[in-house]
Amino acid sequence: MRVFPHCNIINFQGSVREMKAPWLKRLLKEALSDDGPLLAGLLDMEQEAVYVYGQAERITVSEEEDRVEVVTRSDEGEIHRISRPFSHLDRSHEVRFDIDEPSRGVIRYPVYYVTFNAEGNGSKQEATLFLAPIEPVSRPLDCVVEFWNQIRDLGRDTDFQGNGCCVTPGFKEALQSE
Repeated sequence: MRVFPHCNIINFQGSVREMKAPWLKRLLKEALSDDGPLLAGLLDMEQEAVYVYGQAERITVSEEEDRVEVVTRSDEGEIHRISRPFSHLDRSHEVRFDIDEPSRGVIRYPVYYVTFNAEGNGSKQEATLFLAPIEPVSRPLDCVVEFWNQIRDLGRDTDFQGNGCCVTPGFKEALQSE
């Protein structure tokens, strides 16, 4: 099972932890049910473009099928699939910032990002899937872009490919002798 960096940011306080496909799937599905309806699209910072495809209806994260997919519906009823290979997934972000919304006061607003290398691991060209609640802020796309500008490099150089935590032979004996 592949492990990749997941960044959690709340008001500029960030941390990076391990993430796996089933955990990401659960996180995004919970966002869809708890924070929805969610606006879905792609950020392409190299092209300085934001592509909005509509409201997210279904999310699939499958390492076995090598697929991350969000099915959306536009305001006109058009169905669109945002699909990327799971093997190209580089990192994910769960971001929450407090936003002062004039009509509602201060709101903690979440945005979820999943970043893919265009040509697989090691590519410099990236595309980032985003999911953001349509409400309660008046300008959700402004939040999506500005949050990303603030946090996009977090987790970029994190590598969980090592053997992880382990105890060396004789550790218990060495501990008891001290």
